[in-house]
Amino acid sequence: MRSISGRLTLAVAIVGLAVFVVVGSLLQWALRRELERMRERDLDGRADVVAHFLDEVEAGDDLSELRHHLDDVLIGDGQLRIWLIADSGAVVYGGKIRPTTQPADTTAAVGKLTIWREDGVALTGRSFRVKAHGPVPDGVALIGVDTRGDQRLLSAYLGALVFVCGLGVAALSALGAWVARRELRPVRELSMEAAAISPRALSLRLSSQGVSAELEDLVDSFNRALDRVQSAYEHLEAFSADVAHELRTPLTTMISATEVELARERTVAELRDTLSGNLESLHQLTTMVNDMLFLARADQGGTAQTLAVTDLRLVAGQVVEYFDAVLDERLQRVDIVGEAQAPVNAALVRRALANLLSNASRYTPAGRAISIQLSTVSPASTDERVAITVVNPGEGIDPAVLPRLFERFFRADTSRQGSAEHHGLGLAIVRAIARMHGGDAFATSADGITKVGFTLRSRETSLLPGDGGIEPHGDP
Repeated sequence: MRSISGRLTLAVAIVGLAVFVVVGSLLQWALRRELERMRERDLDGRADVVAHFLDEVEAGDDLSELRHHLDDVLIGDGQLRIWLIADSGAVVYGGKIRPTTQPADTTAAVGKLTIWREDGVALTGRSFRVKAHGPVPDGVALIGVDTRGDQRLLSAYLGALVFVCGLGVAALSALGAWVARRELRPVRELSMEAAAISPRALSLRLSSQGVSAELEDLVDSFNRALDRVQSAYEHLEAFSADVAHELRTPLTTMISATEVELARERTVAELRDTLSGNLESLHQLTTMVNDMLFLARADQGGTAQTLAVTDLRLVAGQVVEYFDAVLDERLQRVDIVGEAQAPVNAALVRRALANLLSNASRYTPAGRAISIQLSTVSPASTDERVAITVVNPGEGIDPAVLPRLFERFFRADTSRQGSAEHHGLGLAIVRAIARMHGGDAFATSADGITKVGFTLRSRETSLLPGDGGIEPHGDP
């Protein structure tokens, strides 16, 4: 049964049935015990009366008087029978045929026994020895009572109990169903509120007013989940719009150039120039798609693979050497400050550092120096980290946009020189690589100095395995 209300009603019905069965059984047992005690007292009393009459017998004429007294005892009580049986087997009183008893030996002292009448009806009885005196011989007195009336009373009582218990269980089940539906009404209301939430109304939240304490945590958790869903949905919408925008420009350029070339006859050289331009645009698209795939895998929880303790100063030197031609053209130099080692994927770290150095070189005035700083963060902490920071002079970044600097396709200022030549995924890749190594990215800008970098865990055992490892597509 999937319904909570149904399960609660069933549980109440089962508990009620169990309670009624236990109580009814106890009442039935108590009534049976009381009837048995009353029967025992009645038999004991009748046995005392018969014994008293027997003691009064002295002469032969008294035997008829005894029978008369015993008949008086039986008057008005059709359930009682009395027998006086001599040891010789003769029935002195009670009939002509000696009744069958269990146990069969009735010569013992006073005791309980079962007596069968002539018609086969079993009686609950008592027996006691009779000593010879006067006309009464040695023998035994049997006193039995028919208990079928008590059995009929118990059966009727049991039927009444079953009927009452059935009504009680039905009433309790109905009451339980009503209470369950009433108490679960807030759940149905919350369900209706949740059903009203759609992509066009992601700002709606479940109301916590009037909600019971047991549901408050659920409502709060659900609303927090909706906050995350809304944020992810808005991010996805923005990402889709950015992707469409970034793809539209090179595709429009290729389509326009191709249409122009097809408008009239062209020489081989002109067609070659057009195809070269298209090829360059296709290379840009390929780079962007590869970067997007890399970020998508990183978002799925992938971690860096093939980790090895690496001298980060050596990695920084390799990146600087790769940019030698660009730096010489712009009359810039790069200083590497500090020493650090960490378990990293060297190719991924080179890629992140190359993105940072490319951005720094693009926005650093000619003739100025760029610094790559290697340092240890919180050296006394068990969560020790290594920081790689690229510091460059030049035009600063608005503090208001610093929190968004590492978002995909985000550009701090599209009017800045060279911003149109890049698709805005470089810093997002830096942050992804940092998180794949258990760290994060950071950026500050003040007084004409911009610092952009990322941190790495300095201990390999601190890295948590993700859903899958990510290897770099290539070195810078």
